[in-house]
Amino acid sequence: MIRRVLDSDQPYAALAHLDASGSRGPGADLLRADILRRLDRGNEAAALYRGLLSTCMVGAGHHGLGLLSGQQGNLPESLKHFRQARLAQPADPRIRSDYGYALLLSGDREAARVEFMTALELAPDHRKAALNLALLHHLNGDPSRGDALARHHNASPEELSALRREAAKLARQPGDNR
Repeated sequence: MIRRVLDSDQPYAALAHLDASGSRGPGADLLRADILRRLDRGNEAAALYRGLLSTCMVGAGHHGLGLLSGQQGNLPESLKHFRQARLAQPADPRIRSDYGYALLLSGDREAARVEFMTALELAPDHRKAALNLALLHHLNGDPSRGDALARHHNASPEELSALRREAAKLARQPGDNR
């Protein structure tokens, strides 16, 4: 229930529910770290994610650290953590999609495509992976294919516009490899 509240973009309510639950352990630590990351409390989140690296949730810990590093603009560190997360949990579509996005930002479009395709084969309704792949299609000069994929995954006109703006921005960045 707490994860659903967080996924509904209500991190303050999710934190209140987590505190009220009294839950402890790696699962609760992961939830708390994800909530704190969304609340821009990165140092607290990082400490919890690092604590997960010595548990059965090592992949989730690296995934969270990769997300934090990405938010802080540290792409090499983000890629390192996502790579470790993927090694620990190769069938997690969220990890595969996020790793693919970091690869895309680094200019490795083919590796990004593989990650997005894997995420979509693991979870065909994974909207984020589909929109990431649509972004890649735009960057590769096939905007109609990108738009069709985004629409198939119920992208709104605003989301399509944002995707096109992001593609244009990424295409202007140095190191872009078409």
